Amino acid sequence: MVAVGASGPRSPAGFYGWRIVGLASLVGALTAPGQSIGVSVFREAMAFDLDASDTAVSTAYMVGTLGASTALPRLGRWIDEVGVRRSMTAIAVAFAAVLVHMSVIRHVAWLAVGFLGIRMMGQGALSLAARVSIVHWFERRRGFALGVSMTLTAAGMAVVPLGLSLGVTAWGWRSTWVAAACVMLITVMAIARFGMVDRPSDLGQVPDGRMTDSGGGKDGDGPSPSRAEVLRSPSFWVLAAVASANSLLITGMVFHQTNVLGELGYSDARAAAMFLPQAIGAIAGGLVFGWASDRPGRFLLPAAIALFLAVSCLLGGMGSTTATVFAYSIGLGICTGGGAAINGALLPALFGIRNIGSVSGLLHVVSVVNSALGALTFSLGADLFGSYREALTVFAIWPAGLVLVAIVWHPRLPTPAISPDGGGGDRSRS
Repeated sequence: MVAVGASGPRSPAGFYGWRIVGLASLVGALTAPGQSIGVSVFREAMAFDLDASDTAVSTAYMVGTLGASTALPRLGRWIDEVGVRRSMTAIAVAFAAVLVHMSVIRHVAWLAVGFLGIRMMGQGALSLAARVSIVHWFERRRGFALGVSMTLTAAGMAVVPLGLSLGVTAWGWRSTWVAAACVMLITVMAIARFGMVDRPSDLGQVPDGRMTDSGGGKDGDGPSPSRAEVLRSPSFWVLAAVASANSLLITGMVFHQTNVLGELGYSDARAAAMFLPQAIGAIAGGLVFGWASDRPGRFLLPAAIALFLAVSCLLGGMGSTTATVFAYSIGLGICTGGGAAINGALLPALFGIRNIGSVSGLLHVVSVVNSALGALTFSLGADLFGSYREALTVFAIWPAGLVLVAIVWHPRLPTPAISPDGGGGDRSRS
């Protein structure tokens, strides 16, 4: 057996990849304080204490998130260089520090600095490290593994905002930021030190737990295009275009969930309860789109996500019954879980895994930049069109147009080979 350091796991009798999926999913859920779904819990209390308007908080969120995006390509390359285990430990310490910083903010200007830190370390670096940890362990069943991870992460993220909300009510928003930092730091450092393994070869194993058709066991085989080559690829920009709409619109809808549903007469508590059907949708989207990412026809998945997003916007903007609000929430979840699953699976299929952290970092920049614009876009849209729901109806035009774009200029993907046990594997690389 091959050991991974004095304190790391030793090679088990079975395949270790599924344990990596579980651990990475828990880490993904613990990024929630740096995600829109977590920040939304604190938004109203912070705005009141800091005497800041919704537009001011949204602007600070945008500025912080845009600043965070500039570091993501370098963070992706760094994760490739040092490995998930070491990088995850360092990121956990940095993320805890910026969460504590959020608890001592006294002015809206410092709020932008705080948002920069939690978005860079939480939504950016820690999410990226968790996703990369899975990619190295799977080839034939990579899409399914990422789909399972998105499902577990979504389930965890459905619980975290509830815990944060209870904390804000019981202890106040400042103490809750500190509590979130302590829980995240202890848990993620334990996972990184005692559970994470960078690559299957570190335990004498191979991707998927068995030899591939080509002999297997050589992590990182396949093309490793340069950054310039990736940026010249039409396939990358199709994924980026759909990810842009997904990130901006979902961030705006989640950040202003109480505003959107408040226009239908929903109380803050009832609007927050709609995060549960979003979690259900994310679970379904992660599993279904992850499974489909290993199958023929996967080149149409970006178009499918754009279609779900357009329909969700129309449901949120035009629906008024309980059933349509529930369908709207489910649709948001499907776009969240499904979008993350297909990006995680299609990027390595297109560009290989040797530099997957760097390549994922490039797409993550696109997502984060648009995420930064989401909250403010919805605030301005509500001012321009008269309400958040009217803005949602107009915004549906964007993803509706992307459906056609993603069909005509679909990603040029290799056809996956379906293994006897139902897993998919690439016959060739593009």
